[in-house]
Amino acid sequence: MTTTTRSIRAAVLAFVRERDLLPPGPLVVAVSGGADSTALLLLLSDLAPQLGLDLHVAHFDHRMRPRESAKDAQFVADLAQSRGATIRIGRAEQPPKSEDDARALRYAFLRRAARDVGAARIATGHTRDDQAETVLLHATRGSGLAGLAGMRPLRDDIVRPLLAISRADTERLCREAKIEPRTDRSNTDLKYARNRIRRRVLPELERINPQARAALARLADAAAGAADATHVAAERSLDGATTAAGIALDRLDAGVRDDALAMAWARATGRSLAARHRAALAALASSRDGSAALDLPGGRAVREYATLRIETGQAVPGEPAAPVPLVPERPVSWAGWTFTLASHGAGTFSSPAPAGALVVRSRRPGDRLAGRLRIKVQDLFTDAKVPVRARATHPLVATASGAVWWVVGLKHADGAADPGRWIVATPPPAQIEALRRYTRNIDSGDRHMADG
Repeated sequence: MTTTTRSIRAAVLAFVRERDLLPPGPLVVAVSGGADSTALLLLLSDLAPQLGLDLHVAHFDHRMRPRESAKDAQFVADLAQSRGATIRIGRAEQPPKSEDDARALRYAFLRRAARDVGAARIATGHTRDDQAETVLLHATRGSGLAGLAGMRPLRDDIVRPLLAISRADTERLCREAKIEPRTDRSNTDLKYARNRIRRRVLPELERINPQARAALARLADAAAGAADATHVAAERSLDGATTAAGIALDRLDAGVRDDALAMAWARATGRSLAARHRAALAALASSRDGSAALDLPGGRAVREYATLRIETGQAVPGEPAAPVPLVPERPVSWAGWTFTLASHGAGTFSSPAPAGALVVRSRRPGDRLAGRLRIKVQDLFTDAKVPVRARATHPLVATASGAVWWVVGLKHADGAADPGRWIVATPPPAQIEALRRYTRNIDSGDRHMADG
């Protein structure tokens, strides 16, 4: 082993130990046959006894280079055998349509291989040069701190031990091992943005600073530290603002609000938002007036006053509950609520009752409160900031003629009541927190829900 090989090996080992990247046990090593992944296998096979690793090589054929793919696979198989590692080869059913599709297929295969052998981690051959290219790509596309952090040494189940070294180092390792890695001609095709950065942008930057790649890698490390701190703060803020009804926007810390919303989107949909989509979501969340909605990749954001919901499927509204007549001194149920026509007004919500038959029902088009004021039920809901999705299931008490006597918790009619006759309403426990917010928004004269 030459001095150069020993120094590269020592740098990778120190990097792995410092970040606890490779726990003992099975490890899937992604090997394409290029210089970086070949060097990865050479290094890990040398370090395996020291780290307690059981190596399993995985190679994926994207079917994008039909004439070369069989030779690539054979090269990787021979290399794996020479290093005492098992080999698993996967193949796409058809050529992917984009780089993103190719990446998704490759990582799906790698994760299947990891499950099959019981490996907790998958090692890839990304180097410090790849990190520099990634940082520039993300910066050009307008990313935030997380984008400037580039590729992490460990993210989920993917580990990148070679971020400690350069592409020149991997090529040197292959030469010293007298191994000629495979060459992917697509790496020279300038139609790909990464290749233009690699072959045109970085050489220009190195005329300014010969250590530009290392400098960009340091920038990524610094951004990663700042992004991690922001992530923790955003997570704490989001958790504190998340309720059964959605995200209470006024509870979000203003300093990390946009990050918290992007995190909420990722949690709900499994999708990361691009910069323009993050900006659109932030704009939606900046208002508190009325209701608004926004379609974004993976779902739909719906804001109702100061509450934001993220919907990931087509909402199917339930059928309105059928009207239920009130019977004196006998509790009846409607859409999870309990109503009693009682001789006293002790209860969560209560209203004096008029004489005659009464029913509990949902709202109907054109509903107005009975009595002199004739207030529109729709206006009551709007003034109280009742969420649009809650209005169809908010109970109304109406007379036999259909006139609305009481919009529960908000306002009752100003007509004559029957002394000693009260309507008492108890909501479903799951709705209490939401009701507590909007039943305080109108001074209706009703007896409202007590605190506690």
